[in-house]
Formats: sequence, structure tokens, C-alpha cells
Amino acid sequence: MNITTRFSLSESSKALIHEVFHEMMDSCHGITGLLISTVDGHVVTSLFRANMQDTRLAAMTSSMLALGESLSKEANQNLCKYVIVQNSEGMIVTQRFGKSLVLTAIADQSTNLGMLHSVTRVGANKLAAFKKD
Repeated sequence: MNITTRFSLSESSKALIHEVFHEMMDSCHGITGLLISTVDGHVVTSLFRANMQDTRLAAMTSSMLALGESLSKEANQNLCKYVIVQNSEGMIVTQRFGKSLVLTAIADQSTNLGMLHSVTRVGANKLAAFKKD
């Protein structure tokens, strides 16, 4: 497992993200990948158990979030907070934190959606709290 950083992060930021990512993976063993990206589709950092293309995932996450936000606005429900994709091999939970960042958690089919959603929410809250410091 490697953390890949595409943008300049301080050593304390890298350490915090590394710690939060490992806490998330320890809490939900089915997580196979975690990605922090910007809402406009750029990778900030990622951690994957298997080979995944973080740049492509970040770009698709941005598009998916934009569609979720458009759908929310059309339904008069304001800002989209989460996007959940459930598929035959697992699920993906994407959550905004702050104004410009997104946390995406990818999990295998053995994972409970409620658990993945909870772990993603807690992780995003920890990262958002750090970002304010």
C-alpha cells in the first residue's frame, strides 16, 4: 500500500491523512481504496490495496458529484453531500468535505453499505476538522 501525493502537502498533512486512511481501513476491512480529490477532478492523495488509476477516478468522481448536485438542485434539495454507487463487485461512497474536497471510499462486496457510509463520514469529518486548523 502506498500513498500517492499529486499536490504538495506538508509532512503533518501527509501524516494525518495516512493515519485517517489506515483508521478507515482498519474499521472497515472491505475498503479497497481511498481517494481525496478536488471537486474539479484533481487528485490530492490516494491509498489503494490494488492497482487503480487515481487520476481517472478523481475525474469521474468530479463528474458524478456534479450530476448529483444538479439532480439535488432540480429536486429543490440543495447541496449534494453523498453519492453512493452500488455495483456487482462492491460499492463506492463519495462525500464532500469543505468547499473543494471530496473523499471517495471504494469497498468490495463483503462490505456493509451502512458501515462504509459511516466510516467515510467519520473520516471526512476528521479530515475537515484538520483542514480548518
